[in-house]
This record gives sequence, structure tokens and C-alpha cells, in this order.
Amino acid sequence: MKLIKIEVTDELYNKISQNAKKQHLTDEKFIEQVLARFVLEPHIMEGEAVENGYIECGAINIEIANL
Repeated sequence: MKLIKIEVTDELYNKISQNAKKQHLTDEKFIEQVLARFVLEPHIMEGEAVENGYIECGAINIEIANL
């Protein structure tokens, strides 16, 4: 396992933290899951999984788009 250190704006951090809390996750675990969905899993998602992915990530995408 590798450690990646990144800097984000206060606004983005607040949104990450809010979304993590809604899912009862730590900020780090939330970011890990987001990265896994976008980097590791997109090519294997089909049908219902794609729909669920859009539903799960929709709020995040809207928040990021409004930055």
C-alpha cells in the first residue's frame, strides 16, 4: 500500500468531509473509494452497477462542478 499526500482547498475538503460523514466513512476511506470507482472499476461496471455509480457519485459531481 502507498501513501499519497495531496493538498485541496478548504472548500473541497469540506465537501469531501461532508460526503464521508454521510456515508459513515473517514475522509481517507471516502477518497480511496472515489479513486477506486474512477480508476479501477469503470471498465467493469455494467448495467445496474453503472446506474448505481451515477447515483452514488452524482452529488459529488454536482458539487465539484459548482466550485
